[in-house]
Amino acid sequence: MTRGWVRLAGHLDPGECAALAKPETLPWSRMAPKVGAITQHGWFAQMLFHQAPVPVQTLGALVLTAVSAAMDQKLPDWNEVTWQRYEAGRGHIDPHRDQARYRGLILIVTLSGEAEFTIFESRDPPVVVDRWTTGGGDMVLLRGADLGAPGVRCPLHAVGPPAADRLTVTVRHNERGYGRRAAY
Repeated sequence: MTRGWVRLAGHLDPGECAALAKPETLPWSRMAPKVGAITQHGWFAQMLFHQAPVPVQTLGALVLTAVSAAMDQKLPDWNEVTWQRYEAGRGHIDPHRDQARYRGLILIVTLSGEAEFTIFESRDPPVVVDRWTTGGGDMVLLRGADLGAPGVRCPLHAVGPPAADRLTVTVRHNERGYGRRAAY
């Protein structure tokens, strides 16, 4: 995680992705169209990690245990799960860093659909460091605040509009507590 991100392409199969789906009883909410200078379009649904479906908790525990062991560091426990839905041709989020309240590791799984995922060195001027098309079954691990060294932040990243609807699930540790001032 020395660069601040890792992509695990095609890590999960379609059945595993389906098991990570949002509970049907959990309603979608529209993302704020603008947060500071960042524009975004899509929907989200959130819940406490320990109330999430068992497959989400199991994957989260496996990833957190493996990364903690690899880094020889106890990472903060997950406490927040967010599902995101991005509409074909419109859904996106401009270059941004997840808020500093998201500590430790950030796990993003693309459940279905494809979109361009870009890591930037800077926003203005835009300097691209890495770019790929993320697809169903891909996992992206991002460094959260203070992971590896005090004061480091999540890498500047963006997600472009998908060609077809895209669904993701994100697992994080929110130091302010679940749902407090979510970035969406």
